[in-house]
Amino acid sequence: MIKVSNLTVRFGRIKALDDLSITINKGECILLAGANGSGKTTLLRTVAGVLFPRCGDIVIDDREVGPATREKTAYIPSSLGLYNSLKLHEAVALHASFYPGFTYREIGDFTFDMNRKIGALSKGEKTLFFLSLALSTAPDYLLLDDVIHFLDPYLREIFLKTVLQLIEEKQLSVIIAAQSAADIEGILERVVVLDKGKIVLDDSVETLKQSFARIYADEKEIPRDLPVVFQRDWVGMKELYVYPLPENINPGTNTGLRLEYLALAEILRAFIGGEYDARRA
Repeated sequence: MIKVSNLTVRFGRIKALDDLSITINKGECILLAGANGSGKTTLLRTVAGVLFPRCGDIVIDDREVGPATREKTAYIPSSLGLYNSLKLHEAVALHASFYPGFTYREIGDFTFDMNRKIGALSKGEKTLFFLSLALSTAPDYLLLDDVIHFLDPYLREIFLKTVLQLIEEKQLSVIIAAQSAADIEGILERVVVLDKGKIVLDDSVETLKQSFARIYADEKEIPRDLPVVFQRDWVGMKELYVYPLPENINPGTNTGLRLEYLALAEILRAFIGGEYDARRA
């Protein structure tokens, strides 16, 4: 289990994380979403031990983040910029020198030419190779910072099958920072959305799909005090994204309403659109 308590991280005057607390259980696969600058990368970097905050605590399996937790976490940053001058076999040897239990394993049936330089790989190939290195350390927690979109459909399928297998076999916990759930929704159990360093949503995928709805409503028919996440205004009508949907909202009785339940990708677009809308206000 990862337990983050009252975490605050500042970069000068900018507060990247603001008194944030979250618990991540073994075997969970979590999507970490939010607009640019919401704090996703900062949170992953602090959990990985790359950043050391002055305020707050991070405990991984009853140990404070540091050298004792290094082998428990594997972090892949969005830059993918490390080791470009190294050949693949040299990068494998380097990782083996840092992790005593390291055993290199390829993901799926995808085989690399180990004499190629990392800098010569495409972003998708580089992402898959870094994933191979990360999983070869046998981590308990895999932290991915906005790299899934680098994978083409074939490589993404290989990655998803591998992650599902590890979640089932060894209760691997996966935190994926991304703007969209496209093509990875099938492995997600929970969604956490950040805004200005705070958690504005933390719910299961199943609950979100049952409680989040888009409502088209005549302006005169809109019920009061709806929990509107985001809205668009049309002539004489409003398009409202509502969460959680009140039990008393029913198109059968509210005849001026048209209600639609949404896929996770649309739900995230609404939350992130709402964040940008709030910033402009």
